[in-house]
Amino acid sequence: MQHILINGITSEHLSVMDRGLHYGDGLFETIVSVDGKLQFWNEHIERMRLGAKQLGIDFSTTDNFSHDVQSMLEKFSINNCVIKLILTRGQGERGYRISSAQKVTRIVLLSNLPVYPDEYLKQGIKACFCLHPVSSNSRLAGIKHLNRLDNVLARNEWQDEYQEGLMLDESGDIIEGTMSNVFVVKNNQLHTPSLSLSGVNGVIRNQVLSIAQEQGIAVHISKIKKEELKNMDEVFVCNSVIGIWPVNSINEINYKIGPVTKKISQLLQQRIHAQ
Repeated sequence: MQHILINGITSEHLSVMDRGLHYGDGLFETIVSVDGKLQFWNEHIERMRLGAKQLGIDFSTTDNFSHDVQSMLEKFSINNCVIKLILTRGQGERGYRISSAQKVTRIVLLSNLPVYPDEYLKQGIKACFCLHPVSSNSRLAGIKHLNRLDNVLARNEWQDEYQEGLMLDESGDIIEGTMSNVFVVKNNQLHTPSLSLSGVNGVIRNQVLSIAQEQGIAVHISKIKKEELKNMDEVFVCNSVIGIWPVNSINEINYKIGPVTKKISQLLQQRIHAQ
């Protein structure tokens, strides 16, 4: 199942002059709808707004995104799906220069919720270290822009033997998963990589940080070297679609699903159901 709106019109066709196609000049968000409830909608919209401000893209279309999504959910009687919002700078002339008269392109895609094995939650997933590094750029760090070539190349380093890959920067610091944010636990304290130079500041990442603060769990946001993961007690990854997946192994390193991971995962589910 897939339904698409482009600027509020049902279509699968985009102008070949769209800057999102030429330069990755835009942003996107991935939102889950369960039983008709949009999970963390406001947080996703706020991140897109901040990203648009950082890129200098007009974001006066917030209400239009909301109207598009609601109309599609009602029209097709869909309660459970993945919603992808894409905002590009719109059509432009050849070249990098931005025209002041450009009109943004607004895309909404509704797709089936992916079905993952229950064992991913109960027993954890297998992960690997990716060879392809994350590009560093402090001006783009944190936002979910359309330039995802690093993630594409990293994800295609394996087939089905792993469920996620961890990406490092050129200095050998862990940054994120190909589709997720990364957390590790040592002595019941939570650690997650700094995203000051690269990586996506995920909506679920921020929920995890908020939960940890509420529960009095010490949090450290800093550089994490690849070698340090050998000494960690727990590892988990998260994003808006999967929630939290415990990691039971990264290549030859094995982990147990520990109490901190279980607690945060349970509290995250409570937050989701309470929306």
